[in-house]
Amino acid sequence: MCAPGHHAPVALSDVDRGVTAVFLTGVHGIDDQHVALRLVALTDRLYDAGIPVVASGAKLDTIFSEEMLAGGYRKKYLRATSRLLALTAR
Repeated sequence: MCAPGHHAPVALSDVDRGVTAVFLTGVHGIDDQHVALRLVALTDRLYDAGIPVVASGAKLDTIFSEEMLAGGYRKKYLRATSRLLALTAR
């Protein structure tokens, strides 16, 4: 995911046009809430479009820290984790 300010959420509006799969390499824990929320938005778009994900690096169910999961966006992060896992299982 890009650093804060590099891409607005609107930039995700065309992510599903012609995309047949997404490859995530070097997956690692996220410690920036802005980056985490962008990943949530991307994950929602991929899930809604049914685009499979292939990932390498850290396990997808470990990328959101315990601190993040204890905060106000817990449901969003858990939903994104569930959806990412579903997309990698396809």
